[in-house]
Amino acid sequence: MSRILLLLPSMVETGGAERMVSSVSQLLASAGLEVHEASFDPPGARRRFETAAAFHPLGPVPRLPLPLRALEYFIAARRLRRLKRRLRIDVTISNLWRADLISAISGGRDRKIALCHINIIGNPSNRQMLRFRPFVALVYRRFDRVLGVNALLAEEVAGLYKLSADRVGFIENFVARPQVASALPRDGVVRFVWCGRMNPEKNAAGLLAAWKEFGAPLRGVQLLLAGDGPLRGELESLARSLGLRSGPIEDPLTQIVFLGFVSEPARYMAGARALLLSSLHEGLPMVILEALALGTPVLAADCPAGGVRAALLGAGVCDLDRSAIEPALCGALLPAPRADRPQSLALWREALDIALNDPGALERWGRGALERAKRFSSEAACNRWLEEIAPAVQSP
Repeated sequence: MSRILLLLPSMVETGGAERMVSSVSQLLASAGLEVHEASFDPPGARRRFETAAAFHPLGPVPRLPLPLRALEYFIAARRLRRLKRRLRIDVTISNLWRADLISAISGGRDRKIALCHINIIGNPSNRQMLRFRPFVALVYRRFDRVLGVNALLAEEVAGLYKLSADRVGFIENFVARPQVASALPRDGVVRFVWCGRMNPEKNAAGLLAAWKEFGAPLRGVQLLLAGDGPLRGELESLARSLGLRSGPIEDPLTQIVFLGFVSEPARYMAGARALLLSSLHEGLPMVILEALALGTPVLAADCPAGGVRAALLGAGVCDLDRSAIEPALCGALLPAPRADRPQSLALWREALDIALNDPGALERWGRGALERAKRFSSEAACNRWLEEIAPAVQSP
């Protein structure tokens, strides 16, 4: 039996990468592989998304004085190397740059795969990967394979770091139809839902600005924000300053509901009028795929890496400065909502109004969502992962 190690900087966070790793873990285990998960969380830490795989928190990467900063990664790599030897790992799949770097310098005979989740160009959180491009390229050339979660992201990574075609590929995220009961009250209130980590990339502040344009005068319409993060307090203050009433989901006069962390966002997407995605940067968001599998329409900001477009349309070029709604089979592509760009807010208001008041469009979008979901099946993803793992299984 092949032994697979999934590596992340942290498994206690609530982001899309953590959700994706847990899904890959379950997928590979269902294919009969022995799967382990590791991170650099403190000993005894608990994963945010539990799976049947054994979890190995290797301890935080130590913070050393600046002249010794490079040693931090070698210390972490030594811990990882010991774990791989003890478990006799055949394939290590690292996720996010810090884990990629540690995996690359950990050595060993395991097949090393780096899985890239989000765009690099234009993404402030990945600016160091541009600043130190020659070093990043050197690291990625030590991997057997570098994969993106969609084709455009794989092309971006290959072009930036001049990686050979046989080293780069992509495996799209996947989802099975969630078997969940809706958590929404049956009270006649129309609810739109946003899911994500409350950080700058997810741009929930822009969505609140759009919601004020659309929902402030309405009654019986709610925006549910499912997620937590460093900007939670700022977003609650922003909602108050915009005159949006926040409160419990059961109050029909509530306009904004801060749900906090939700372990099963699909329970809030099921029965929602639409999923709203306002991000400035995305790979191929799991929340979109879950919404499609539920038949929930999606109104989403187009993102540079192309994953949102791949999910909704399957083709085309990202247009960050669009001046019109781009219809999709399952909803619509929009510019990222920005308070300093009134045109973007006007387009969001128009799309939200269609979702609220056009039953024909809503029915078409729901059917289209289920049709788009067929592309992102777990069976197809499993076959692709087994192809990537096969060389390690076949080697002597």
